[in-house]
Amino acid sequence: MLACIHQSEFPFCVIPVPTSRGRNTAERGCCAAPFSDSGECGGWVLVNSQSWREKAGRLAREHGVRSLRCAFYDAGELHVAEAGAEPGPAPAAPFASLTKLFTATLAMQLAFDGDLDLDLPVGEYLTEPPFAELRLTTRHLLSHSSGMVCDGPGDGGLRAAVAAGPLFAPGTAFSYSNAGFALAGKVIEAAAGVSWRNAVTDFLLRPLDIEPAFLAVGEIPRDLAPAAAIAGTVTDLVAFARLHLDDRDASHAALLDQEAVRELAEPPFDTLPFGLADGWGHGWARYGNGADRWLGLDGVGAGATCHLRIQPERGTVIALQADSAAGLGAWQDLLAQLRAEGVDVAGYAPGPAAGAAQDLSDRVGQWANGETVYRIRPGADAADGAHPGATVLVDDDGTEYDLTGRGERFFAARHPRLPEVEHLGRFLLDPETGRADHMQFGGRVLRRVA
Repeated sequence: MLACIHQSEFPFCVIPVPTSRGRNTAERGCCAAPFSDSGECGGWVLVNSQSWREKAGRLAREHGVRSLRCAFYDAGELHVAEAGAEPGPAPAAPFASLTKLFTATLAMQLAFDGDLDLDLPVGEYLTEPPFAELRLTTRHLLSHSSGMVCDGPGDGGLRAAVAAGPLFAPGTAFSYSNAGFALAGKVIEAAAGVSWRNAVTDFLLRPLDIEPAFLAVGEIPRDLAPAAAIAGTVTDLVAFARLHLDDRDASHAALLDQEAVRELAEPPFDTLPFGLADGWGHGWARYGNGADRWLGLDGVGAGATCHLRIQPERGTVIALQADSAAGLGAWQDLLAQLRAEGVDVAGYAPGPAAGAAQDLSDRVGQWANGETVYRIRPGADAADGAHPGATVLVDDDGTEYDLTGRGERFFAARHPRLPEVEHLGRFLLDPETGRADHMQFGGRVLRRVA
């Protein structure tokens, strides 16, 4: 299948760890801020508990999601609703790739405490092979600009990912990497002097009143825990997100300096996450620009989804968890409905691939990012004649897409049964030779290998 780079590519389990303080049941009937004549609350339309419950029920029914929980926090008020869930406190469910937000925040805490220099080479902290020779930095890792493959080949884990070599020079491109956050976790352990799990528990989760919960041992390789191992509830996500809002109280300020909050959201390098977002900070994806920008991340794994968006200046948080892959459609539907009601949640749309149609015959070959291998081949190779186009892209699941060049660098991939849906990508050209040696698609950079 086409790479969903927010996807946690290893299985996870749901760990039934009930919250002890009933945060999942916090609901209030109205917003505390004064209403305008239009019925809006502080600039957004009024979202009350009843309307939020109705939204959750409709989303679950229309998208066939068995269990769905969502939260809306704005102007100091929290509304939580669930549909299809068992009565009682919400269990902790996997955050999947949203774990990366916690790891990035933990790294920034250590940096502002003087325990970690984000711009020192990783080899300064990890002195054993094969890490000692690495010149990339923790900042490269947290912003997905390290050049590391997404996942280590085979079962080799982090060491195999390092041995696979860089896809590009650090800081020159964006390529989503689970392995990069696994390596960041090791640097955190070296800087903090304790395990990543203990550090994130003691420095972040417990101070935020989040009951620590992690994926079961054996369900995820230990190395990859900093990329996808934390579990919790939508109210836990809100508690974490409030640390990153402009309207913070003294307890939040004591946990994380305001300058650290700003730095986490800022892209440290000029590396565009083409096809995913308008920018990428340290862990956070950025949607929109200026004061209207939103921050967030999406996690998908083993048939479940987890989503988070925040608007720091406004002080708004939206979170959703679903126990079905259909949760992705429910999330997109929720954001569309909120936009229609006046909550202007910024999204990302790269626009149509511009430029005149171009022959892609010189791009035929194999393109790889670690274990992920795509193939571009002539369309005439299809025995059933299903691909009238000149070039076809075959992804790592064997699914075939018609490929159309747009100008020198961009391309659009379409499934023959869904020709109206474009998956956009681009080729990265060598500045000296002009040759397309890398392809950026689905948030990953793939290197031409054959």
